[in-house]
Amino acid sequence: ELADAVGSTSQLIKAAKELPYQQMIVATDKGIFFKMQQLVPEKELIEAPTAGAGATCRSCAHCPWMAMNGLKAIEKALSEGGEEHEIFVDEALRVKSLIPLNRMLDFAEQLNMQVKGNA
Repeated sequence: ELADAVGSTSQLIKAAKELPYQQMIVATDKGIFFKMQQLVPEKELIEAPTAGAGATCRSCAHCPWMAMNGLKAIEKALSEGGEEHEIFVDEALRVKSLIPLNRMLDFAEQLNMQVKGNA
């Protein structure tokens, strides 16, 4: 309710192009921010303040761990499993995380996509 746009990378880029504002505060990864600047050079995009690169994962505008992820690595982790891919989270976070995960699987099902988890 505080943002005009919240979404995936492509949704954020689309919003930058389509929103009528000439000045926008953007809270996203630096790489996406740079791409947005390239696509709408006539607009003033302002990086949302963070606590800097040495801060917690909740306030940094660059995630080196996300940058290491790729489709092949994700597919391998999902198909092979194994302890090296195991992540432990508390139960409350697990339950909360199921909401967006199930939405993604439902979306894939609506498009008749076969993905790990619904195949």
